Amino acid sequence: MLREPAAFWELLILLNVVFKGSLRGGCRVLMLLFLLLPMSLMAEAEVTEANTSDIKVLASIKPLQLIAQAITQSVSDTDVLLPAGTTPHDYALKPSDLGRVYDADLVLWLGAPYETYLAKPVGIRAANDLAVMSYGETDADVHHEGHGHENDSDNEHGHLYGDPHVWFSPEEAWAIAQTVAELLVQKDVAHASQYRANLAAFSDQLKRTDERIKARFTGQNELRYIVYHDAYSHFENHYGLEHLAAVTKQPESKPGAKSLLRLRRTIVEQKVACLFIEPQADLDIVNILKEGNSMQVYQMDPMATDIEATAQGYIQFLEQAAEQLLQCR
Repeated sequence: MLREPAAFWELLILLNVVFKGSLRGGCRVLMLLFLLLPMSLMAEAEVTEANTSDIKVLASIKPLQLIAQAITQSVSDTDVLLPAGTTPHDYALKPSDLGRVYDADLVLWLGAPYETYLAKPVGIRAANDLAVMSYGETDADVHHEGHGHENDSDNEHGHLYGDPHVWFSPEEAWAIAQTVAELLVQKDVAHASQYRANLAAFSDQLKRTDERIKARFTGQNELRYIVYHDAYSHFENHYGLEHLAAVTKQPESKPGAKSLLRLRRTIVEQKVACLFIEPQADLDIVNILKEGNSMQVYQMDPMATDIEATAQGYIQFLEQAAEQLLQCR
Protein backbone atom coordinates (compact mmCIF):
# COMPACT_ATOMS: atom_id res chain seq x y z
CA MET A 1 0.00 0.00 0.00
CA LEU A 2 1.25 3.49 -0.82
CA ARG A 3 1.55 5.33 2.49
CA GLU A 4 1.85 8.83 1.03
CA PRO A 5 -0.69 10.18 -1.49
CA ALA A 6 2.07 12.31 -3.04
CA ALA A 7 4.07 9.18 -3.89
CA PHE A 8 1.03 7.78 -5.72
CA TRP A 9 0.88 10.76 -8.09
CA GLU A 10 4.64 10.71 -8.63
CA LEU A 11 4.38 7.07 -9.68
CA LEU A 12 1.65 7.86 -12.21
CA ILE A 13 3.75 10.62 -13.76
CA LEU A 14 6.67 8.21 -14.07
CA LEU A 15 4.49 5.55 -15.69
CA ASN A 16 3.11 8.08 -18.14
CA VAL A 17 6.63 9.03 -19.21
CA VAL A 18 7.60 5.36 -19.65
CA PHE A 19 4.55 4.56 -21.78
CA LYS A 20 4.33 7.89 -23.60
CA GLY A 21 3.07 7.58 -27.15
CA SER A 22 1.72 4.10 -26.66
CA LEU A 23 -2.04 3.59 -26.72
CA ARG A 24 -1.72 0.32 -24.86
CA GLY A 25 0.66 1.93 -22.38
CA GLY A 26 -1.81 4.75 -21.84
CA CYS A 27 -4.55 2.26 -21.06
CA ARG A 28 -2.29 0.56 -18.56
CA VAL A 29 -1.71 3.90 -16.82
CA LEU A 30 -5.47 4.46 -16.57
CA MET A 31 -6.00 0.96 -15.16
CA LEU A 32 -3.31 1.57 -12.55
CA LEU A 33 -4.98 4.86 -11.69
CA PHE A 34 -8.32 3.23 -10.90
CA LEU A 35 -6.68 0.37 -9.02
CA LEU A 36 -4.43 2.52 -6.85
CA LEU A 37 -6.73 5.49 -6.19
CA PRO A 38 -8.76 3.74 -3.43
CA MET A 39 -5.50 2.64 -1.82
CA SER A 40 -4.24 6.24 -1.91
CA LEU A 41 -7.42 7.57 -0.33
CA MET A 42 -7.22 4.94 2.40
CA ALA A 43 -3.61 5.92 3.12
CA GLU A 44 -4.59 9.59 3.32
CA ALA A 45 -7.39 8.74 5.76
CA GLU A 46 -4.95 6.75 7.90
CA VAL A 47 -2.52 9.68 8.03
CA THR A 48 -5.31 12.10 8.98
CA GLU A 49 -6.58 9.77 11.68
CA ALA A 50 -3.07 9.35 13.11
CA ASN A 51 -2.74 13.13 13.51
CA THR A 52 -5.97 13.56 15.47
CA SER A 53 -6.91 12.67 19.01
CA ASP A 54 -10.12 11.99 20.90
CA ILE A 55 -8.88 13.94 23.93
CA LYS A 56 -11.55 16.40 25.09
CA VAL A 57 -10.56 19.88 26.24
CA LEU A 58 -13.38 22.04 27.58
CA ALA A 59 -12.93 25.77 28.28
CA SER A 60 -15.52 27.54 30.37
CA ILE A 61 -15.48 30.73 28.28
CA LYS A 62 -14.57 31.69 24.72
CA PRO A 63 -11.33 33.64 25.42
CA LEU A 64 -9.86 30.64 27.25
CA GLN A 65 -10.98 28.41 24.38
CA LEU A 66 -9.01 30.59 21.95
CA ILE A 67 -5.80 30.11 23.95
CA ALA A 68 -6.32 26.35 24.28
CA GLN A 69 -7.20 25.95 20.59
CA ALA A 70 -3.81 27.36 19.64
CA ILE A 71 -2.28 24.38 21.47
CA THR A 72 -4.71 21.66 20.31
CA GLN A 73 -4.76 22.78 16.67
CA SER A 74 -4.45 19.86 14.20
CA VAL A 75 -4.91 17.41 17.09
CA SER A 76 -8.40 18.13 18.43
CA ASP A 77 -10.90 20.97 18.72
CA THR A 78 -11.30 22.68 22.08
CA ASP A 79 -14.94 23.03 23.14
CA VAL A 80 -16.49 25.94 25.07
CA LEU A 81 -19.09 25.64 27.81
CA LEU A 82 -20.86 29.00 27.92
CA PRO A 83 -23.11 29.85 24.96
CA ALA A 84 -22.38 32.97 22.90
CA GLY A 85 -23.72 36.14 24.46
CA THR A 86 -23.46 34.92 28.06
CA THR A 87 -20.92 35.77 30.76
CA PRO A 88 -19.67 33.77 33.75
CA HIS A 89 -20.96 36.40 36.18
CA ASP A 90 -24.45 34.93 36.50
CA TYR A 91 -24.45 31.67 34.53
CA ALA A 92 -26.35 28.62 35.78
CA LEU A 93 -25.32 25.13 34.61
CA LYS A 94 -27.79 22.98 32.70
CA PRO A 95 -27.86 19.17 33.06
CA SER A 96 -26.29 18.88 29.61
CA ASP A 97 -23.48 21.19 30.75
CA LEU A 98 -22.72 18.88 33.65
CA GLY A 99 -22.35 15.96 31.26
CA ARG A 100 -19.81 17.88 29.20
CA VAL A 101 -17.83 18.86 32.30
CA TYR A 102 -17.67 15.28 33.57
CA ASP A 103 -16.81 13.92 30.12
CA ALA A 104 -13.88 16.28 29.46
CA ASP A 105 -10.27 15.19 29.87
CA LEU A 106 -9.19 18.73 30.76
CA VAL A 107 -11.37 21.61 32.01
CA LEU A 108 -9.96 25.11 31.65
CA TRP A 109 -11.75 27.69 33.83
CA LEU A 110 -11.19 30.82 35.88
CA GLY A 111 -11.47 29.26 39.32
CA ALA A 112 -13.99 28.98 42.14
CA PRO A 113 -14.16 32.65 43.22
CA TYR A 114 -15.00 33.76 39.69
CA GLU A 115 -17.01 30.87 38.26
CA THR A 116 -18.90 29.58 41.28
CA TYR A 117 -21.27 27.58 39.08
CA LEU A 118 -18.36 25.30 38.13
CA ALA A 119 -16.76 24.89 41.54
CA LYS A 120 -18.71 21.82 42.67
CA PRO A 121 -18.75 19.78 39.41
CA VAL A 122 -15.06 20.45 38.81
CA GLY A 123 -14.29 19.55 42.41
CA ILE A 124 -15.90 16.09 42.23
CA ARG A 125 -14.71 15.05 38.78
CA ALA A 126 -11.75 12.70 38.42
CA ALA A 127 -10.06 14.23 35.34
CA ASN A 128 -7.65 17.15 35.31
CA ASP A 129 -8.63 20.78 35.51
CA LEU A 130 -6.69 24.01 35.14
CA ALA A 131 -7.92 26.88 37.32
CA VAL A 132 -6.52 29.99 35.67
CA MET A 133 -6.86 32.21 38.74
CA SER A 134 -6.21 31.41 42.36
CA TYR A 135 -5.52 34.53 44.40
CA GLY A 136 -3.66 34.36 47.68
CA GLU A 137 -3.37 37.27 50.09
CA THR A 138 -0.52 38.95 48.23
CA ASP A 139 -0.07 37.36 44.84
CA ALA A 140 -1.82 36.11 41.73
CA ASP A 141 -0.98 32.76 40.21
CA VAL A 142 -1.84 30.79 37.14
CA HIS A 143 -1.59 27.26 38.51
CA HIS A 144 -2.34 23.60 38.26
CA GLU A 145 -1.53 21.33 41.18
CA GLY A 146 1.62 23.23 42.09
CA HIS A 147 2.52 24.47 38.60
CA GLY A 148 2.59 28.22 39.12
CA HIS A 149 3.16 31.39 37.14
CA GLU A 150 4.06 34.39 39.26
CA ASN A 151 2.57 37.58 37.86
CA ASP A 152 5.04 40.29 38.88
CA SER A 153 3.05 43.09 37.28
CA ASP A 154 0.07 42.31 39.49
CA ASN A 155 2.25 42.67 42.57
CA GLU A 156 3.13 46.19 41.48
CA HIS A 157 -0.41 47.25 40.60
CA GLY A 158 -2.90 46.50 43.34
CA HIS A 159 -5.87 47.53 41.21
CA LEU A 160 -5.43 44.33 39.20
CA TYR A 161 -6.18 42.10 42.19
CA GLY A 162 -9.48 40.36 41.68
CA ASP A 163 -9.81 41.25 37.98
CA PRO A 164 -10.58 37.87 36.40
CA HIS A 165 -10.12 39.05 32.81
CA VAL A 166 -6.58 37.70 32.68
CA TRP A 167 -6.90 36.71 29.04
CA PHE A 168 -6.41 40.38 28.12
CA SER A 169 -2.77 40.06 29.21
CA PRO A 170 -0.39 38.51 26.65
CA GLU A 171 1.86 37.43 29.53
CA GLU A 172 -0.97 35.58 31.26
CA ALA A 173 -2.15 34.07 27.97
CA TRP A 174 1.35 32.69 27.41
CA ALA A 175 1.43 31.23 30.93
CA ILE A 176 -1.95 29.57 30.37
CA ALA A 177 -0.83 28.17 27.00
CA GLN A 178 2.33 26.71 28.54
CA THR A 179 0.40 24.95 31.29
CA VAL A 180 -2.24 23.63 28.87
CA ALA A 181 0.52 22.22 26.64
CA GLU A 182 2.27 20.65 29.63
CA LEU A 183 -0.91 18.91 30.78
CA LEU A 184 -1.79 17.68 27.28
CA VAL A 185 1.71 16.29 26.73
CA GLN A 186 1.28 14.28 29.95
CA LYS A 187 -2.19 13.01 29.02
CA ASP A 188 -1.68 12.45 25.28
CA VAL A 189 1.92 11.34 24.77
CA ALA A 190 1.23 10.23 21.18
CA HIS A 191 0.74 13.86 20.15
CA ALA A 192 3.34 15.45 22.41
CA SER A 193 5.46 16.70 19.51
CA GLN A 194 2.44 18.42 17.91
CA TYR A 195 1.48 20.15 21.17
CA ARG A 196 5.04 21.40 21.59
CA ALA A 197 5.16 22.61 17.99
CA ASN A 198 1.84 24.41 18.45
CA LEU A 199 3.14 26.04 21.62
CA ALA A 200 6.26 27.26 19.83
CA ALA A 201 4.16 28.67 16.97
CA PHE A 202 1.86 30.41 19.45
CA SER A 203 4.85 31.92 21.25
CA ASP A 204 6.21 33.33 18.00
CA GLN A 205 2.84 34.77 16.92
CA LEU A 206 2.19 36.23 20.35
CA LYS A 207 5.57 37.97 20.58
CA ARG A 208 5.25 39.52 17.13
CA THR A 209 1.66 40.64 17.77
CA ASP A 210 2.57 42.09 21.16
CA GLU A 211 5.39 44.13 19.60
CA ARG A 212 3.07 45.46 16.89
CA ILE A 213 0.42 46.50 19.40
CA LYS A 214 2.98 48.17 21.69
CA ALA A 215 4.25 50.16 18.71
CA ARG A 216 0.71 51.24 17.85
CA PHE A 217 0.06 52.48 21.38
CA THR A 218 3.31 54.42 21.61
CA GLY A 219 2.38 58.03 22.35
CA GLN A 220 -1.29 57.11 22.85
CA ASN A 221 -1.28 57.06 26.66
CA GLU A 222 -3.43 60.20 26.73
CA LEU A 223 -6.47 58.47 25.28
CA ARG A 224 -9.44 59.91 27.18
CA TYR A 225 -12.06 57.22 27.53
CA ILE A 226 -14.34 55.49 30.00
CA VAL A 227 -15.54 51.89 29.97
CA TYR A 228 -18.93 50.40 30.72
CA HIS A 229 -17.53 47.40 32.57
CA ASP A 230 -14.22 47.42 34.42
CA ALA A 231 -12.79 44.49 32.46
CA TYR A 232 -9.66 45.81 30.75
CA SER A 233 -7.14 46.39 33.56
CA HIS A 234 -4.78 43.63 32.36
CA PHE A 235 -4.73 44.94 28.80
CA GLU A 236 -4.35 48.56 29.94
CA ASN A 237 -1.59 47.75 32.41
CA HIS A 238 0.37 45.83 29.78
CA TYR A 239 0.16 48.59 27.15
CA GLY A 240 0.38 51.63 29.42
CA LEU A 241 -3.24 52.76 29.19
CA GLU A 242 -5.80 53.78 31.79
CA HIS A 243 -9.53 54.46 31.61
CA LEU A 244 -10.87 57.55 33.42
CA ALA A 245 -13.92 55.83 34.90
CA ALA A 246 -16.07 52.71 34.71
CA VAL A 247 -19.85 52.76 34.60
CA THR A 248 -20.08 49.53 36.63
CA LYS A 249 -17.84 46.90 38.19
CA GLN A 250 -20.11 44.07 37.05
CA PRO A 251 -22.11 44.15 33.79
CA GLU A 252 -25.23 42.91 35.59
CA SER A 253 -25.20 45.85 38.02
CA LYS A 254 -26.71 49.22 37.21
CA PRO A 255 -25.36 52.51 38.55
CA GLY A 256 -27.65 54.62 40.71
CA ALA A 257 -28.68 58.19 40.05
CA LYS A 258 -25.77 59.64 42.07
CA SER A 259 -23.27 57.53 40.16
CA LEU A 260 -24.71 58.63 36.83
CA LEU A 261 -24.50 62.30 37.83
CA ARG A 262 -20.89 61.80 38.92
CA LEU A 263 -20.08 60.09 35.63
CA ARG A 264 -21.68 62.90 33.64
CA ARG A 265 -19.52 65.42 35.51
CA THR A 266 -16.43 63.34 34.81
CA ILE A 267 -17.26 63.23 31.10
CA VAL A 268 -17.42 67.03 30.94
CA GLU A 269 -14.57 67.90 33.31
CA GLN A 270 -12.14 65.28 31.96
CA LYS A 271 -13.15 65.91 28.35
CA VAL A 272 -13.91 62.23 27.82
CA ALA A 273 -13.86 61.43 24.13
CA CYS A 274 -15.13 57.85 24.10
CA LEU A 275 -17.22 55.31 25.98
CA PHE A 276 -16.57 51.62 25.28
CA ILE A 277 -19.58 49.39 25.85
CA GLU A 278 -20.24 45.66 25.62
CA PRO A 279 -23.07 43.80 23.85
CA GLN A 280 -24.88 43.40 27.20
CA ALA A 281 -24.73 47.11 28.07
CA ASP A 282 -27.91 48.91 29.14
CA LEU A 283 -28.50 51.36 26.29
CA ASP A 284 -30.77 53.56 28.41
CA ILE A 285 -27.82 54.23 30.71
CA VAL A 286 -25.57 54.82 27.70
CA ASN A 287 -27.99 57.40 26.30
CA ILE A 288 -28.12 59.22 29.66
CA LEU A 289 -24.33 59.44 29.74
CA LYS A 290 -23.88 60.70 26.18
CA GLU A 291 -26.74 63.22 26.24
CA GLY A 292 -25.59 66.81 25.76
CA ASN A 293 -21.92 66.05 25.03
CA SER A 294 -19.74 64.98 22.10
CA MET A 295 -18.58 61.66 23.58
CA GLN A 296 -18.49 58.83 21.02
CA VAL A 297 -19.69 55.31 21.84
CA TYR A 298 -17.86 52.22 20.57
CA GLN A 299 -18.26 48.51 21.23
CA MET A 300 -15.73 46.15 22.79
CA ASP A 301 -16.45 42.52 23.57
CA PRO A 302 -14.25 41.00 26.29
CA MET A 303 -15.86 37.60 25.64
CA ALA A 304 -14.57 37.36 22.03
CA THR A 305 -18.00 36.29 20.77
CA ASP A 306 -17.29 36.97 17.09
CA ILE A 307 -13.77 35.51 17.01
CA GLU A 308 -13.49 32.09 15.36
CA ALA A 309 -11.87 29.37 17.48
CA THR A 310 -8.74 28.71 15.39
CA ALA A 311 -5.01 28.63 16.07
CA GLN A 312 -4.96 32.38 15.31
CA GLY A 313 -8.11 33.21 17.29
CA TYR A 314 -6.40 34.64 20.36
CA ILE A 315 -4.04 36.71 18.21
CA GLN A 316 -7.04 38.14 16.37
CA PHE A 317 -8.70 38.89 19.72
CA LEU A 318 -5.72 40.96 20.91
CA GLU A 319 -5.48 42.82 17.61
CA GLN A 320 -9.21 43.53 17.64
CA ALA A 321 -9.04 44.95 21.19
CA ALA A 322 -6.20 47.26 20.17
CA GLU A 323 -8.00 48.37 17.02
CA GLN A 324 -11.18 49.16 18.96
CA LEU A 325 -9.37 51.22 21.61
CA LEU A 326 -7.46 53.15 18.97
CA GLN A 327 -10.75 54.40 17.55
CA CYS A 328 -10.62 56.94 20.38
CA ARG A 329 -7.62 58.84 19.02
